[in-house]
Amino acid sequence: MFQPAGASAPAAATQPRIAAEDLPLLDAAFLHSFDGDLDKPLTFGRLADMRRAVVERYRAAGKPLVDVYVPEQDVSSGVVHIAVAEFRLGQVRTNGNRYFSDDLLKREMPLEAGAPILQSDVSLGLAVLNANPYRRVDAVFAPGEAANSTDVILQTDDRLPLRVSAGYDNAGVRDLGRDRFFAGIDYGNLFGLDQHVAYQFTASNDFFSGNPDIEGRPNRARFMAHALNYIAPLPWHDSIELFGVYAQSTPRLPDSYGQTGISAQMSVRYDWRLPTTTSTAQLVQFGYDFKRSNNNLEFGGFQVFNSNTHIHQFLLTYDVSQPGDAGVGHLSATLVGSPGGLDGSNNEAAFAAARQGATARYAYLQLAAQRAIALGGFTLTGRGAFQWTPNTLLPSEEMGLGGETSVRGYEPYVVLGDRGWNVQTELRAPALQFGASGAAAQPFVFVDAGHVWNRDDQLAEPAHGSLVSVGAGVRFQWSRFVDFRCTYGVPLRAPTPGASKAPMVLLYVSIGS
Repeated sequence: MFQPAGASAPAAATQPRIAAEDLPLLDAAFLHSFDGDLDKPLTFGRLADMRRAVVERYRAAGKPLVDVYVPEQDVSSGVVHIAVAEFRLGQVRTNGNRYFSDDLLKREMPLEAGAPILQSDVSLGLAVLNANPYRRVDAVFAPGEAANSTDVILQTDDRLPLRVSAGYDNAGVRDLGRDRFFAGIDYGNLFGLDQHVAYQFTASNDFFSGNPDIEGRPNRARFMAHALNYIAPLPWHDSIELFGVYAQSTPRLPDSYGQTGISAQMSVRYDWRLPTTTSTAQLVQFGYDFKRSNNNLEFGGFQVFNSNTHIHQFLLTYDVSQPGDAGVGHLSATLVGSPGGLDGSNNEAAFAAARQGATARYAYLQLAAQRAIALGGFTLTGRGAFQWTPNTLLPSEEMGLGGETSVRGYEPYVVLGDRGWNVQTELRAPALQFGASGAAAQPFVFVDAGHVWNRDDQLAEPAHGSLVSVGAGVRFQWSRFVDFRCTYGVPLRAPTPGASKAPMVLLYVSIGS
């Protein structure tokens, strides 16, 4: 007979031959698995098997802290009592934190004193706590002061939640300047409430060097952008994110008088973390985007329009992630939809003027996956994305290929399409450590590919585009201070008929506190 620890045994006559008193997890199906042990000698080994089965039952139900034992008893009647002690929370304690308060850390772990310690609650709390990049928190279990109680210790490794950084990359589109510089500031504990705020300014290199004197062209950098991001955890352990971008594009064209491209975006995201009893994390995200633009320059185009388009779109994302030996694997699906007609620049006429056949009412589906596999000391990674839509989209919503995040070896947005896919595969060598400095370099080789196509043929656009490239590179990181990446990509096919297949080097460097 199974019973809670400390409970008195009921009269045997009132019980079935195998029973569980006040232990709802040990249901009839579980108890019947021991029918074969009735009327047979019970060995210590078989008792150990039974205890192990109960522990596994509780763990599968998300209750990992349980003790199953055989108390001292008289078994002359042929009845054996097995005690089940489910540990309850004594208190949540903190250790190691320097920059985040005890109360803040405890508040984000959804456990109550005296209540059972559920794996789903611990996993949720750790997901919230580790969402902040300025700390790493692990849950350590320790004996509590009361009987059958366990304390949860939040073992924390944190640092000053402030980062100031600056850097360079050559990931810009050609007409706005390939070479770009950026600088930003990031703070991860605003008002002592675990809120995260970040700002970054990005500009083409002529922000410093100046521009040639072109009649009718304003003397300013070809590209300047401001980005602001704010994340706030909510008391019920979800979070909300607000972000915005304002970009100004001024190409070097002699006829560009008054033709400055302005793009802006304001977005909100609500993250709902789903409970889980395993290491798999699930997230549902709801969002809204407002986008305003009068050009397609940032997406490899060359046009500045006389009017603006306004995008009002809503999105729903489901994301599932699971840690592995070589990193965290992700799988996500996002559905984006726009009803159209929400303001005077969110209509068919405005959209058709920006791109032939584009409609203000549209929907598209995006799928994404990422996985890393350990191969001895090497790591094989794969990333993939897919987009499908029944509509003709504006450039900001199309799938663009080329550049660091899709097909390396090509210029950014060298081809775009309403529908498409791309895959990045990478084989990383073991990291080369440089003494005790925390610096490490990791070489890699890659193969990238992608294909996009349009719903309808466009007069000024190719109907489809396919890219394939191979290459090699190296990543260098020195603690949090220096992040450097160099990639050499070789295109295996021209993006459009007659276009260049010259190799391309992509550089990225960020230096910060």
